[in-house]
Amino acid sequence: MIPVVGGGSHRAAPNPALWIFGMLSVAGAFAAAYWGFVLTATGQLADDNALRGAVDYLAADSARRPALAFLGEMPAVSAGIGALALLAAAIARRGVFAPAVAGLAFAAAVASTQVLKHFILDRPDKNISEASVNSFPSGHTTFAAASMVAVFLVTSPRWRPLVAALGGLYAALAGVATFVLGWHRPADILAAFLVAVFWGLLGGLVILRREPGWNVWFGPEGHWASARLWQTLSWIPGVVGLLGSVAVYWFLAEGGAAKDGEGLGWYLISGVLFIIGSAGFLFALGGAFFSQQTRHSSLR
Repeated sequence: MIPVVGGGSHRAAPNPALWIFGMLSVAGAFAAAYWGFVLTATGQLADDNALRGAVDYLAADSARRPALAFLGEMPAVSAGIGALALLAAAIARRGVFAPAVAGLAFAAAVASTQVLKHFILDRPDKNISEASVNSFPSGHTTFAAASMVAVFLVTSPRWRPLVAALGGLYAALAGVATFVLGWHRPADILAAFLVAVFWGLLGGLVILRREPGWNVWFGPEGHWASARLWQTLSWIPGVVGLLGSVAVYWFLAEGGAAKDGEGLGWYLISGVLFIIGSAGFLFALGGAFFSQQTRHSSLR
């Protein structure tokens, strides 16, 4: 648990350099993912084999129906959760600045994904798949992840670990659903997570420096929603998912399946692990970063 720092509200991160470094790191990860999975033949092959695995092994209606049902309701549910959280925050804190910034961060993430996908980024044809239209990043996944990030931004410090864990789970479900339906490749979904996290960091920096009251810890220090358990529940699937995805793909590549498209079921598993791992890792990292910036207060 973070030690209590004497009472009174104050700005988080007096020097915003750490926040800027975080945003630059996320932007760098986005660029690296685009280069690795979209611009290179090796990356395209890995991504496309995962997509083929999803299409091949989940083609039955009984397998696709739950994902379709979830994605059919996801936009309304995401928008509803986000709107209720922002409205509740505005009423509870008697101010609209932070909810407005969180809403703008959500809108910026959704809009920037569409601009990047349709007007800036391109998918070169490497003679790997018939689909040469760029789908990087995923719009559906951005919408889900950005809505959870907006909720996180207007959450008080003692609730952030719990909200980060639940937000990562929701984002992972949205990403897996778009993947198993064959709408997006795993890298598209990773890119969507990164877009949402980037705007979340910018929004968090603006909110916590402009209105330090949003960084005040009210109530007893040992609140259940701030227990380390919640960060652990994000870190474990994050690390295990990413390592498991790499291990499965390495095993397939060593066996030659990466070249001839064999073992599509294992590519499906690798893609699912990659999506779950990406969501868990990024939301756990974001939650830990905000927790590090939190200063507990003895105010009641």
